[in-house]
Amino acid sequence: MNKKKLCFVLPEYNKNTPTHFNYLYDFIRAVSGDFDIFLIIEKGGKPNFDLGCRRVQAVWFKFFLLRAAEVKLRIFYARLSGYKDFYVHYSFLAAFMASWIVKVFGGRVFYWNCGLPWNYKRGFLRERFERLVYKMISFLVTGTESLKKEYAKNYHLPPEKIKVMPNWIDVEKVRERQVMYDRNKLLKQLKINSGEKIILFAHRLSRRKGAHYLPEILKKLEKENIILIVVGDGPERGDIESRIKNYELSEKARFLGWRPQNEVLEYFTIADLFIMPSEEEGFPHVLLEAMASGTPFVAFDVGGVKEITPPEIHSFVVSPGNIISFVDRIKELLRGGSNYLKLGVIEKNWVNRFDIVKVTEQFKILLK
Repeated sequence: MNKKKLCFVLPEYNKNTPTHFNYLYDFIRAVSGDFDIFLIIEKGGKPNFDLGCRRVQAVWFKFFLLRAAEVKLRIFYARLSGYKDFYVHYSFLAAFMASWIVKVFGGRVFYWNCGLPWNYKRGFLRERFERLVYKMISFLVTGTESLKKEYAKNYHLPPEKIKVMPNWIDVEKVRERQVMYDRNKLLKQLKINSGEKIILFAHRLSRRKGAHYLPEILKKLEKENIILIVVGDGPERGDIESRIKNYELSEKARFLGWRPQNEVLEYFTIADLFIMPSEEEGFPHVLLEAMASGTPFVAFDVGGVKEITPPEIHSFVVSPGNIISFVDRIKELLRGGSNYLKLGVIEKNWVNRFDIVKVTEQFKILLK
C-alpha cells in the first residue's frame, strides 16, 4: 500500500531546543507510519536520529534572502517529486513560498498558527505580508474552536478555510519519565528544604508570557513557605530579578535559565503547583505537561486555556491581569487537602484526550 505523500516544513531543528518544537519531532515520527514524508528544515541542520521520513533536507543559507530562495527551491523540488500536500508549522516564509508554488502547479498548503497575534502591533510591511499569507494558504490549522473564530474574524477568513487540531503530548512517555527522575537529588541541587512548597513557572521571560507579574506574585506570597522556580530566559529577566531583590525575596526564587524542553518535565516532578500568568497563549503545551504530570495550576484565561482544561478546575483559570484573584487561587492550592489531590487525578484523566496517538489520527483525517 502506497503511503500518502506529505511535505512537512519544520521551522527549526535543535535537539536541545527550549521551545515546543521538540514535540514536533515525536509527532513527525508518529505520523511517518501513515505518510511518505519529505521533511524540509529551515534552520538547524539535519537530525542525528531517524524521524521515519523518506527524505530530509536542511536549508543551508542563513542570510534571509538566500534562505528564502533556498526554501522556495526545496519546496519546488518536493512538488516536482510528487508531493502535493504541504504542512507548514508557523513559518510565514515557507507558507508563502509553498502557496505560490501550489498556485502554479497545484496542491494544498496547510499552515499551523496558534496564538493571539492580533493583540500586538506589528510593522506595516510585516502585517501586510502576514495577512497576504493567510489569504494565499489553502487551510489555516489552529488549536481550538474559539481561536478558529478569532482568526476568521481578525483576518477575514471563511470558517471553512480554518481547520482545528489540538496540540499533543505523549502521555505514556511523561509517566515513564516521572518514575525515572530522582526528586530528592533535584531538590538538593536547587537547595530546597523539606517542607518548602514549590511553585513552578516555565516560559519565556517576556511580557506576553506574564513574566513581569512574577515579582508581585512573590511579594504577595512572602509569608508563605514557598520557593519559586523559574525555568526560562528572556528580555524581562533582569528587571524581574532586580525587583525581587528590592523586595528582599531573592532567597525565595531560583532562576534556572533556559533548559532543553525535554528536561522541563523533571521540574514538574518536584512542583506543588504550576503558574501561567500569560497575557497571550494559543494552545499552551506547557499546560499539557502540567496535566500529564498531575500538577495543579493557576492560569490566566487567555486564548484556548479554558477549552483545553477540565471544567472542574476552571475556578483556577482567572481573568487576565487580576493578580489578587491569581494569588488567592495559589494560596488555595498551597493549603493542599483532598481537593488538591483530586485536581491531579482529574488532570491526568482529562489530558488523555490530547495523547499523541489520538492526535495523529486527527491529523490523518485533516489531510484527507
